[in-house]
Amino acid sequence: MGKYVYRVHPAINFGRVGNSEEYYLGPETPAGLAIDGRSDITGGLPILIDEETTITSKDLRDKNGALKRQAARFRIFQYPKAETPETYPTGEGKEITIGSTVDGKEITDIIWTVHMANKKANWYWLENPDLEPYEQVIDGYADGKVPMLRNLAQGADPSNAARIRKLVIDPGPRTIRGCNNKVKLDKDSGASFWESGTETKELPNYPKSFPDDSFSNLYAPQGKIDTLGELKTDKDGRLHVVAAYGRACALYQEDGTVSPLEQPVDNDGWFDDTGDGPVSAVLVFKDDSTEVVQGAWVVTTDPSYAPQTLNVVSLWDDIYDSWVRKLSLDKNIFDTRFKKDYQPVFDDHLLPTFRSASLQQWNTNLPVMAIKAHEAVGRIEATDDPADTILSGLAYIRNPNNLAEDSVGAPLMPLSLGDQGRPFMSVTLTQYFFLTQWNNSNFQEGKIELGPGEYLDRAVLLNCLGGRFSPGIDMTFIVRQPELYIQDWQISGFGPFRINPKKLNYNKAQSSQPFLTLGWTPLRVEAAEGVEPGDTSKFMSVPWHTDYNSCASHPTDPPTAPKSQVNTPTLFWSWPAQRPVAVFVAQDVKRDKDGKEELGPQRFSIRGKLTETDNPAFAGKFQRYIDFVKNWYRVGFVIQGTAIDAADGGPFGADHYLEVQSQLDPPEPPPWPMNQNGEFSREQTL
Repeated sequence: MGKYVYRVHPAINFGRVGNSEEYYLGPETPAGLAIDGRSDITGGLPILIDEETTITSKDLRDKNGALKRQAARFRIFQYPKAETPETYPTGEGKEITIGSTVDGKEITDIIWTVHMANKKANWYWLENPDLEPYEQVIDGYADGKVPMLRNLAQGADPSNAARIRKLVIDPGPRTIRGCNNKVKLDKDSGASFWESGTETKELPNYPKSFPDDSFSNLYAPQGKIDTLGELKTDKDGRLHVVAAYGRACALYQEDGTVSPLEQPVDNDGWFDDTGDGPVSAVLVFKDDSTEVVQGAWVVTTDPSYAPQTLNVVSLWDDIYDSWVRKLSLDKNIFDTRFKKDYQPVFDDHLLPTFRSASLQQWNTNLPVMAIKAHEAVGRIEATDDPADTILSGLAYIRNPNNLAEDSVGAPLMPLSLGDQGRPFMSVTLTQYFFLTQWNNSNFQEGKIELGPGEYLDRAVLLNCLGGRFSPGIDMTFIVRQPELYIQDWQISGFGPFRINPKKLNYNKAQSSQPFLTLGWTPLRVEAAEGVEPGDTSKFMSVPWHTDYNSCASHPTDPPTAPKSQVNTPTLFWSWPAQRPVAVFVAQDVKRDKDGKEELGPQRFSIRGKLTETDNPAFAGKFQRYIDFVKNWYRVGFVIQGTAIDAADGGPFGADHYLEVQSQLDPPEPPPWPMNQNGEFSREQTL
């Protein structure tokens, strides 16, 4: 088998929680962009399990109204072994499933191993009070420093075995093989792993740990956390990693009250059922020989309530920027500095940025002039002369090379909040380089030729949040750190974008002590040992619900408004693609006699009972975090009009992205303007 290497794709993939037993597959096309062979729908919609078609509005919930979960689907691709150091992209890759033949040898089985964990409660605070204004979150780990520890009441040493056992959720590794099988990532099913040969090895003494193993009395408003999800294989042996149920639970305090839920990110005494970990695979051939596949990583996280809306800075943009500038992804683009003779490719390097500006109008309440401007950006095509477009000169694009512009709001774009220490967000350095080249008419039309696995890597990450990592939704600022990844990608056969997994010796697992450790810490020499299960999600909010609820709109932090305006600040968006703030509801759309669609008033996506407030800075969210914990699955979804079924009032035009399937009450009156003087109010119809 020396002629080939085998890789799992996507290199990083995402499952999303729901409160239904049913699930669909995560999207495998880039949000908001055209799909080959489809004129009626743009990318980003999840996929039905059996039909291999994208969902419509009726598929978001089950027959009882519960929110379906999302599974991360993993596939295996075969590549010719590179004779010289590999370059990216290869344009290669052939999918391999059970029944495929390689050099005359049939693949009779695939053995998958997945180990997910949740280490949030044993990690450090993300909202670091020790940082000075304009310091980045990563600075809290520089020079051997660490932020304040979560859950100090459980001990001050995060590497203490007793503390880890109490605070880390770890079901242990699970193997699954064959077709149409199912394995749970729960406390009752047995741990297992693949070591060698064609058999798997059971681990009856693996020290599994869930919150109620250490805390007998927990507050669990939607049920206890007893699983991190499940694994399934399809008819061809592909792997589905299905997320858990979106539950949160908490310790009771000595006085009998529930641990307080008062912070947007760091809440001591709380757990949730998201997680992350490595995905590995082994091919089994008919002659009982085996071939190890280069593995991947899975993350389970919040629902994606606007799956077809692009982020101006996506997770792909942040990861790609780090690989271009720090990990030698393409020396034609960057080699100690950006190459001025490089011509970015319009459809891949530029169009997603332009398109995102247009799409986000459906998740925020923009002024009419801003809508027209954003739509003009979204209409830019490769055949246009940059000098004739609305972006000519890039005067309205915040320059990431000029730190002074971090504090400048309108008219600079994007008008979204930045990471901790940066009032406003800017595009990445690589994005800005591509925009500059385009503005100088130094670009090329067309698409980059990606292999099918390489396409999946990019598509999945384009659909996730980048930029505002405070801490974010899917992953966070650690994706910018080179030490997170396998760095010898050009010669190892792994290819790019793969998280570096720590080598785990499961044979050493003992029931008397936890198997996992504190784990990977950025800016440490020992980070080279690799990343353990739970090491990427531990940097996220605990529970995830509080961060999502709080991030509707905010004043800047650090503040940019004069002291005289502190009590009436201008408000800006945190995550306008992933976290819709103001939406148009499908059921409010009216049609005139000619069929022209007239939109109703914009409404907050989070609305109704328990969200009421007279303060614009607190509008569009539950006023108590616990109420979002109890109601998160009632939030509606923003999807394209052509994907909306008749039962939800559709179908509508392809240029409308409307909210459907909300179980929250419609509000009266419509949302607040985005600042106090009404400058950002929007007409009720388009």
